[in-house]
Amino acid sequence: MTNALSTRFSAQRVQPALLRRDRDWNNNKGARRGKLDITAEILMFCDQPKTKTSIMYNTNLNYAQLKRHMETLTTQRLLVKRTNKYLITEKGREFLDLFLRLNHLVDRAP
Repeated sequence: MTNALSTRFSAQRVQPALLRRDRDWNNNKGARRGKLDITAEILMFCDQPKTKTSIMYNTNLNYAQLKRHMETLTTQRLLVKRTNKYLITEKGREFLDLFLRLNHLVDRAP
């Protein structure tokens, strides 16, 4: 089941949803990524075990921001820490599924 879910949440599927929203938001002055967008990016990137450093660089966060997000995600059990590497949990995959579905609904709105 996990392999099927990993395939469903590949970077090719999640990244376009995030980029579409970023493009739309960049038209507004001062637009920034929201907490849910950052959470989805971190979870998407952690489909394989990743170190904090690689997560920080690939999600474009500074260390203080990353530390806050990682503490929250591990406390909420969306990520699990194993031997100094982070990996998405089943609950994290469910979050990504809902995130994608909501983005799809927003994209279809007139």
